[in-house]
Amino acid sequence: MTQTTGTGGQVMDAFTSFLREHEDDRIYTVTPGGNHGDTLIHMGLVKKLDEAGVSHECWNLEEVYGERVFVGLKYLLNIAGWRIGFDPGLKLLDVPENTDLILFEGGGYMNDVWYGPVLLRQALKRYRQPVAVAPQSYIFERTDFGGMLPDDRQITLFCRERYSLEHMSAIARLPNVRMDLSGDTALYIERRDLTEHIGPSDREYDLICFRRDKESLIPRDEMEKIVRSSEDPFVGDISKRGSLSDFVSAVANADRIHTDRLHVAILGHILGKETTLYGNRYHKNKGVYEYSLSDDPNIRFVDV
Repeated sequence: MTQTTGTGGQVMDAFTSFLREHEDDRIYTVTPGGNHGDTLIHMGLVKKLDEAGVSHECWNLEEVYGERVFVGLKYLLNIAGWRIGFDPGLKLLDVPENTDLILFEGGGYMNDVWYGPVLLRQALKRYRQPVAVAPQSYIFERTDFGGMLPDDRQITLFCRERYSLEHMSAIARLPNVRMDLSGDTALYIERRDLTEHIGPSDREYDLICFRRDKESLIPRDEMEKIVRSSEDPFVGDISKRGSLSDFVSAVANADRIHTDRLHVAILGHILGKETTLYGNRYHKNKGVYEYSLSDDPNIRFVDV
């Protein structure tokens, strides 16, 4: 993992060092929102921004279109246009004029699978400030991502694993585009940051949490085999179930965890749980495991 040494001998990874470079700037952070794993990503980012003393305003698209339906409709129309190669250009972001840097939160949404490029394209077209993307997993097989990038301002792309860095290095070749490796921002979270979210449980169980969306790759018969191998399985995709406290508690109280949800595995790592992480549709799970989790003896990876 790329690290630098800051003032006082503090060891910083590449993303933390980047935030320190911008400690005097006003940062506008953008996230499309999502599940409880995305909330952990956000918590880790805000923790680092606060530690760096950076002035920041956070904008969550999901929260906005939950309150204003027309914003959600514009987002859907922009997504539909992106899918067919047409840009409706409907405004979603409202970046303050005094912003020095537009920062997109990390995660796994800057790819052909999900819709993050819609937001990034709008920021690059409508605003002149430098743009950065916090540690992401990237995969572009249909989208001309390199063609989206202008050559008239600084763009910084952080990858949270080496496969994405190799992929992006081949398609984003402009001299104004800086790329680096840094771990998922949820990994900045410590157990003590989650104490208020951990509630008790009256049972012992193995948490078996698999996706049910287009990232899922594990065969059904393999899932059923895992369930049968457990004496007391708790089966379900907890990523959007209940509150954040329900999510954290479900992981904290498990004896063992089987999952293809990356942030269930990351939370298992933070809480010291015996966790098996399975591969997903592209290199995200494998890459983050190899880059950030493989040194933890409680975590193992199974390629699917």
